[in-house]
Amino acid sequence: MSLNKWEFILSSLLPTHSAIPAYSLRKITRTLHDSISRVATGLKVLGGNDAASQSVANSLIANAKSFRSVETNTQQGLDLLELAESALLELNALATRLKELGVADTLSTNTTNDTAALNAEASSVSDSIDSIVSSLTYNGVAVLGTSARTHAIGIDNSGNTQTVKSTIGITATDITDATNSNNTAATTIGEITQSLGNVSGGMTALRAYQNVASSSSAHLLEAASNLQDTDFALETARIAKQSLLKNYALAMVAHANNEEIEKLRLLA
Repeated sequence: MSLNKWEFILSSLLPTHSAIPAYSLRKITRTLHDSISRVATGLKVLGGNDAASQSVANSLIANAKSFRSVETNTQQGLDLLELAESALLELNALATRLKELGVADTLSTNTTNDTAALNAEASSVSDSIDSIVSSLTYNGVAVLGTSARTHAIGIDNSGNTQTVKSTIGITATDITDATNSNNTAATTIGEITQSLGNVSGGMTALRAYQNVASSSSAHLLEAASNLQDTDFALETARIAKQSLLKNYALAMVAHANNEEIEKLRLLA
């Protein structure tokens, strides 16, 4: 049998001197691959590393995303209230004009034509007020009305809600002439003023909840990141160390195998 054939047969058996370096090499390779994966993905929790941190991070991320939904909810609430505010300010201008017409109608020197003009304008202004109050909607939801309108808005990650009011209710003016329209207008202005107060309070509350949701989401995501993200300085140092150890282990395995082969050559 030739020397090369002897070397092939006997070198296939694991030399006892290389068993420990070979085991170390496998362990070092696994550790090196884990470190490279963490650097490549940016996640230090890969491979079952620190499962507790991963669990906490998952919970924090879920809560952070819930707070982002709160931001969306409160913004929609704010949009609805801003729509109501704009409409109420316009209604206030119309009601103010209606009051002016009622006062103008009390003048004894008005001619028939003057009175007819006042009546026509008062009726038109009244119709405009009543139409806006009854028809204004936000995404199909009535914003104003002759009775109070309230809306539930999600304000936290647990699904709790805050009720906001877009109006206390604005009574229909239903005017056909200017006579005493100033009294009706005064009532309407009072209802508009109270509605504006509710709208203002709702907007202040929702902005506060939105700010809390925004900051909470940011802090929770940062906390989750601290638990999940790779420490690049540490992992880079580990890669350098494990690479050196791997090279050393490879050298030791090769050295142990060479010793056994040399022994076989002597026997041959």
